[in-house]
Amino acid sequence: MSADVQTLKSLEIFSELAHEDVEEIASLMTPLKIMEGETVMRRGDPAHTFYIVLSGNFMVHFKDDRAITLHNRGDIMGWSTVITPFQYTGTGVALTDSEILSLPGQNFLRLIQGNSVLGDKIMKKINAVVVERMPFVSEIRKESEDN
Repeated sequence: MSADVQTLKSLEIFSELAHEDVEEIASLMTPLKIMEGETVMRRGDPAHTFYIVLSGNFMVHFKDDRAITLHNRGDIMGWSTVITPFQYTGTGVALTDSEILSLPGQNFLRLIQGNSVLGDKIMKKINAVVVERMPFVSEIRKESEDN
């Protein structure tokens, strides 16, 4: 089952997109129910899936006991699906039963690369999240560059 267009249009990351673009994205997304304690991504693993929180709470923890919690509708996880080196920088665990939308990374990357206007709008939203989370991720990126 694909995601609902109205649900996507209400999310910050897709709020500025044309209806046709949101329809295309909706056809690629799958709603998932996640159980408390379930891990949706692991730091260091290849980033195969992009996630958007619809409800529930998640902790994304990084190296050196750094962590953030995500609990707002529209919070994203797995932005590493569209940013090199395409590896998850954190481990995401559900703190409560939750609902998320998942989008296969290859489909997401192909969509962004195939439509420059759409890609630019989405990447600006993702970059804002990256900047916000950089204090938690920067040590990880630095270490991977050193290795």
